[in-house]
Amino acid sequence: MIPNSPPLDATAKLQALLDRCGIVTLDTPGEYFIHKTLIIHSNTRLVLAPGVRLIAAPLSRCALLQNEHFADGGHDENIEIEGGIWDGNCDEMGMDGEYEATHRLDHPYSPDLFKGKLIRFAHVDRLSLSKMTVRNPVSYGIQIADACGYVVRDIFFDYNWHFGTTDGVHINGPSYNGLIENLSGTTNDDMIGVTTYDEEHAEVTKGDIKNLVMRNISAHNGYSGVRLLSGEGFVMENVRIDGLYGTYRHHAVIISNHNRRPGRVWFDNLVIEHVYASKSATPLGEGCFRMWEDDADKCVFLSFDKGAICGNVLIRDVSRHQAQSTESPLLGLGKDCSINRLVLDNIHQTTAESATAPLWQINGTVHTLIQRDVIQE
Repeated sequence: MIPNSPPLDATAKLQALLDRCGIVTLDTPGEYFIHKTLIIHSNTRLVLAPGVRLIAAPLSRCALLQNEHFADGGHDENIEIEGGIWDGNCDEMGMDGEYEATHRLDHPYSPDLFKGKLIRFAHVDRLSLSKMTVRNPVSYGIQIADACGYVVRDIFFDYNWHFGTTDGVHINGPSYNGLIENLSGTTNDDMIGVTTYDEEHAEVTKGDIKNLVMRNISAHNGYSGVRLLSGEGFVMENVRIDGLYGTYRHHAVIISNHNRRPGRVWFDNLVIEHVYASKSATPLGEGCFRMWEDDADKCVFLSFDKGAICGNVLIRDVSRHQAQSTESPLLGLGKDCSINRLVLDNIHQTTAESATAPLWQINGTVHTLIQRDVIQE
């Protein structure tokens, strides 16, 4: 019997192509195993043909791709990536999902430590990612930090749920003028996480986040749809979530000061609209990471939590239908949260004949509340 050949190492070949800059194409379908993080430079457009699959080699424990100046203090611009299947191959990294989740804060972020991020960018202007499939990372699928003028669109997440903390797209401030749209599939953490600061294991940068649109986001039995996190004196302003669909075990949207780090917590000019989603009643199967699933059904669907202090908030065109009973309120405001001006317009919740679901859980302060067409049936 002839033993299986080890996977071919395509790292050097692909890096040589990327070092040419300009328009770089990979036209031949097939599997390309990556043993060391690929580096993409400014003024480069990388196009992968259908059927091209970049795979993290077993035990490689590296990001598949990052920009040239991710960690050296420089800055990049004009980077585009289109197409391809980007596979983190998490089960072949020799790591245990529960151990990694429990010990993720043991070591603070360092670019030299493998923290499970599959594709990562920092200190970059005019970045575009499109038409990509992101598979099985150990942690975040796509991380973008300190970026201005970025677009992420037409991304499919294909995760096996063996690890936790597996966001789809994760944005670290400072961040300005971003568009994230047409995301589908299912992750085992937030489909989109937007954070002015972060947990120590992921804090590449921190700063204000302004002018971000997220639209057409869908998941089946997802963890949470969108998380907005601010604190430590930073602000998050002018953020729109437009079109959130599917089913979620925890939250559709959560706005919070996640780890209660000290400093002013401020969100302003938030719009959440066209939410047609419901609370999932489907438990994770055997082999999935389930550490944080206790009490998931009690999580507020549209939640302002853990010290969120907000200026102007508009929530409109929301419809949740629960075929099964849930303890999850449609909208909730924690006791230490406040909103200066909250507008609710066309909020509609229904349940099946034998099901129940609460509409409100308001423990914080709303200084000015305007309601139009808020109905529970």
